[in-house]
Amino acid sequence: MKLMKRAVFATLMSSLALASFANAAAIQDFALLDETGKFHQFSYYGDHQAIVLYAHSMDTPSLEEDLATLNNISDQGEGILVLMMNSQPAESRNAIANRAQERGSSFPVLMDDAQLVASSLGMKHLSETLVINPSTMQVVHRGSVASAERATRELVQNAAAFSAAGEISGALIDYQLPEASLVSYTQDIVPILQDNCVSCHRDGAIAPWSMSSHAMVRGWSPMMKEVVMTRRMPPGQIDTHVGRKIKHVAGLTVEERRKLISWIDAGAPRDGDSDPLASMDLGAPPRFSLGEPDLVVRIPPQEIPATGVIDYRYVPVKLNLDRDVWISGMEFVPGDRKVLHHIIAYLTSPANVAGDGKDRGAGLGENIAGFAPGRQPDQFADNSGRFIPKGSNLLLQMHYTTSGMASVDESEVGLFIHDEPPSYVMSGGSAGQQRFMIPPGAKEHPLAGEMLIERDAVLYQMTPHMHFRGKHMSYTAEYPDGTSELLLSVPKYDFNWQFSYPLEEPLALPAGTRLVATGAMDNSDRNPGNPDPSKPVFFGLQTMHEMFFGFVTLRYEGDTPESMVATRLEPGAAVAGSD
Repeated sequence: MKLMKRAVFATLMSSLALASFANAAAIQDFALLDETGKFHQFSYYGDHQAIVLYAHSMDTPSLEEDLATLNNISDQGEGILVLMMNSQPAESRNAIANRAQERGSSFPVLMDDAQLVASSLGMKHLSETLVINPSTMQVVHRGSVASAERATRELVQNAAAFSAAGEISGALIDYQLPEASLVSYTQDIVPILQDNCVSCHRDGAIAPWSMSSHAMVRGWSPMMKEVVMTRRMPPGQIDTHVGRKIKHVAGLTVEERRKLISWIDAGAPRDGDSDPLASMDLGAPPRFSLGEPDLVVRIPPQEIPATGVIDYRYVPVKLNLDRDVWISGMEFVPGDRKVLHHIIAYLTSPANVAGDGKDRGAGLGENIAGFAPGRQPDQFADNSGRFIPKGSNLLLQMHYTTSGMASVDESEVGLFIHDEPPSYVMSGGSAGQQRFMIPPGAKEHPLAGEMLIERDAVLYQMTPHMHFRGKHMSYTAEYPDGTSELLLSVPKYDFNWQFSYPLEEPLALPAGTRLVATGAMDNSDRNPGNPDPSKPVFFGLQTMHEMFFGFVTLRYEGDTPESMVATRLEPGAAVAGSD
């Protein structure tokens, strides 16, 4: 009788544990970089059978034993993904990478430097291990590594399986998150929003909603948390652990992320008698962000149909210049952002362009500036410029994509002109690849291209460019002395935000340097922007095709305004395949 009672009690407790797990809410999506700088978004792995997430610390006494068990778990099948996660701010990424290499561990270590992911998952102990059902995003087991091995096997055998929580021992995670009650909307949150968000999230600006009051921010706060946790916002984020320092680098600091998420989780409360956001009077954003141009040219209106594929248009624009000029910058103001994919401005003489503008690219001159979604205006640093001889005009390569509604695009271009010749001549180039085939379903198809620096040069800016399947890109300088240097890593490329990354300090490149762009394409169904993962993809001009270009802005030593004017150089060949 006692045995029967014990069995009933054990069954009841097991049922309660399973019910507790079954009723658990799905975990919120997140994205982190690992110890090598690779981007991982949790929802991307929804096609796996099981995900095992292990709370990592280099000081865990049982780490060697735990790694052996994690290897056993991983060996259960290809559909099992093992991830380690380090939420210890004191443990550096480089040290973790070196230790992993020493141990021969191949498991990515996700760097949860702000501790927000571990906190959201309710992880308390180092070496605590979660088994997660990727299809439902639910934690089906929480316990030690040893107990996770059996739970993973059960989940793989039965996708609906839940397992009672196992015993967890080990040191506690040293959380350094702020007390939510101590985070002030007026003193902490508003400055974060003003510094990182409001320039776009304001009336008349590019963002879809305005941070015009506490009520607006509170209403959108769940979405704000999602885009911060998945690193979608602020846009243009890079891996700041590597590469040269970039001007105005996008992204929130660890402390800013902690405060913002803690405040949102507390219900986004308001303090103080006034609302600083509501009292801001920013006015409408300026039409030209660089100031008032010296010359504004209206591009002839372009009628865009509701549907279909539109060939590139080549639109001639007269400048009517009666003298040689040097421009310090050029900025495009798109008329209809929904349909305008890009503009590239080529410098031409009147003889280059047919009067109807249907040149289709033959005789294009020098590429001097451009526009793409998210790209900053072209502004040439260090008192440098681009030369436009008297009588020259622009030929604008305009790329449109239909939006489902007919439209008329009336874009403008502003030219900023030096009062006198500048000190330097700015140029451009590209490390790219144009001959490739991306297989159907490929998640990580590598590509690379290089550019030889034939004369001493100075590098100012890098602009990665791919289409919908672009996954990541980095730039490396391979110097003539055999050394190399990683200059920039964009771990998560976003076609909707084609940022340029200006160096904080221009970089001297000796003749013989090779600039190498490396990256990858994602032609799988895990890529939500992929038009058709069932088809191979080749290089092409339309967004349904692909491109791989690591554009750069640089100047060559010896190119002076005097030499340009003296030789009256005709514009050179365009960068092949520029987009």
